[in-house]
Amino acid sequence: QGFPVLVKDASLGGQFPVMCVTLMNPRTGGVFASFGAHPSFEVALERSLTELLQGRSFEGLNDVPPPTFNSQEVTEPNNFVEHFIDSTGVVSWRFFSATADENFCEWDFSGSNEEEAARLFAILDDLEKEAYVAVYDQLGASACRILVPDFSEVYPVEDLIWDNTNMALDYREDILNLHRLSDDQLSQLTERLEESQIDNYTDIITLIGIEFDENTVWGQLTVLELKLLINLALQRHEEALELVDMFLQFNDNTVVRGLFYQAMRAVLEITLDDELELEDYLVNFQRMFGNDTMEAVVGSVNGTVRFHGLTPTNMQLEGLEKHQRLIESYKKLHAARAAKAGVA
Repeated sequence: QGFPVLVKDASLGGQFPVMCVTLMNPRTGGVFASFGAHPSFEVALERSLTELLQGRSFEGLNDVPPPTFNSQEVTEPNNFVEHFIDSTGVVSWRFFSATADENFCEWDFSGSNEEEAARLFAILDDLEKEAYVAVYDQLGASACRILVPDFSEVYPVEDLIWDNTNMALDYREDILNLHRLSDDQLSQLTERLEESQIDNYTDIITLIGIEFDENTVWGQLTVLELKLLINLALQRHEEALELVDMFLQFNDNTVVRGLFYQAMRAVLEITLDDELELEDYLVNFQRMFGNDTMEAVVGSVNGTVRFHGLTPTNMQLEGLEKHQRLIESYKKLHAARAAKAGVA
């Protein structure tokens, strides 16, 4: 296919059982590096090659970034994440130097399962790293999870501290009870969301750890739209208009929801302009957006409609069948674990 391939020993002088295969794209100047690990040199190389085009076409390689001499760009934490997710992180031009930092080493960590495990854990011992291992075999198939603090993290530790699933506990009850909150409680919720500096485009599913049907407004709801709806409920029209503009600028919601906020922007602009009257425009707005949409928009602006599109629920997850099914799955899992422990 005309793509030069570079194969490298990535063991850092025999310390780690890692190989690397790098593919160059002369058509775009992009570079794609794939790493593979296994106690056997040959298997690690094979894994690197397999990973290289797994789930990709050659045309898909046109999007890989070009190399750089900018060390800061290469060592930036998000670049590590990109390498881990799909190997599309930026690679340094120094990677292609004919002079290597380490001599080639034809390493071999292979042996029996027990020997291979002992050799790999010994590497961590030499690095003075502790490994925490959990084995799950209650469902008839074995799975193993290994965590090595200060070694196995992919995302920056700061993100793991500040952006973790426990954050849901600060917001879940208020958001699920949104329709029952007083104006003071709604105001406090928006203040907490602002102070938290949570990304406006974080979806509520991720924020509170509840699975909504993705085809509903709840399923598409972001922090930005939640703030917008709260400001409408509190009759803070200027703040709502600013958020509507942001929503429409970066909107990847449904067409119906996009049209709802297009109409909302027009009505808010009229409401905030002392020289304009909504009655003068309402008939043509109804022609453009439909009577039902305009009824919801006008009601949202004057306060008679609150949180349009969000079906009321509660901490008992009323009406949230998707999350209820998830809970049932966990109950089956816990029952299987309990039965396994009883047999043991």
